[in-house]
Amino acid sequence: TLGILSMRMFQLMVMTVVTSIVCVTASAESIKPEAHEKLETAIPAGIKLLKAKEYKLFLKRFVIPKDFKKHTKGKSLDEIAQRFGERKASGLLAVLKKINRTKPLLKNTATEAKFGIEKSAIGKETITFVKVGKYWYIQN
Repeated sequence: TLGILSMRMFQLMVMTVVTSIVCVTASAESIKPEAHEKLETAIPAGIKLLKAKEYKLFLKRFVIPKDFKKHTKGKSLDEIAQRFGERKASGLLAVLKKINRTKPLLKNTATEAKFGIEKSAIGKETITFVKVGKYWYIQN
């Protein structure tokens, strides 16, 4: 009976891990572009995408369109997303988690919002969001 109990425990652990992966992926896929119309919903959307390791979608939705075009010209989005995941995603995720549900320190206009952050997180003391058209993006 101990062997059967151990096997059942193992099966439950595997099912829990699989269910967690499916839930994270499903929640990232459920993020609509409209989530980026308001800063209060854009930041949590970014957190979900980074947690789900949806780096290509994150870059498409959070890099200013003209910058996205410039950075992807002649390069593979898969390669750029992989590099982003390896070098910047975890630091940015930590920053987004810290600023989530906080008020910007400085809001110059209705199209710019700055948040103060610890410099060590991403090598900067602030993170700035800008509204281009109807969507919010992270200014690099």
